[in-house]
Amino acid sequence: MLNEYEVGRVEAFLSTFSSRYDEDIEEFIKVRAIDFSKRGIARTHLVTCEISGEKVLLGYFTLTNKVLQVPLQYISKTISNKLSRFGLLDVKTKSYSLPLPLIAQLGKNYAGGLDERIRGDELLKIACDKVAAIQHDLGGRYTYIECDDNAKLVKFYINNGFFRIDGSNPSNIYDLSEPYLIQMLKTV
Repeated sequence: MLNEYEVGRVEAFLSTFSSRYDEDIEEFIKVRAIDFSKRGIARTHLVTCEISGEKVLLGYFTLTNKVLQVPLQYISKTISNKLSRFGLLDVKTKSYSLPLPLIAQLGKNYAGGLDERIRGDELLKIACDKVAAIQHDLGGRYTYIECDDNAKLVKFYINNGFFRIDGSNPSNIYDLSEPYLIQMLKTV
């Protein structure tokens, strides 16, 4: 959209987004998405449809690259063998470093009942399909997410093919002011 419309029009369109469950999801799309895109930090993809001749925002997802640290103690030998093709094993820390696409944000628009027009699993599939298309050109087989330690959210991702990597996010585990994020991996 930034290539086709002036920033003010894009901001107005993004301001129609409302999240019922997560303030960070709403704040990101309204405040940081354009800046992150301009700076090349992450790209936000909008999922839209047309209602009565007007384009509306159903949801969005944001992709970026990030290095995932996967300690060997949290994965099976089979998974370890698979990951060894895509990452480097640090023998000192006994963990794989994997440069992977991160689905950094994923959110449905709850404004005016728009959430009923797309299910969360459909939105996630669109994001995973985009990652698969990118990896078709670049190589790779995995993507991952980081989510709050919320049983309903973790179950949603497990039901959609992600598996949990327990203990793999030590960056904020000792900072009690920050919520601990669960990291989950998926083959795409």
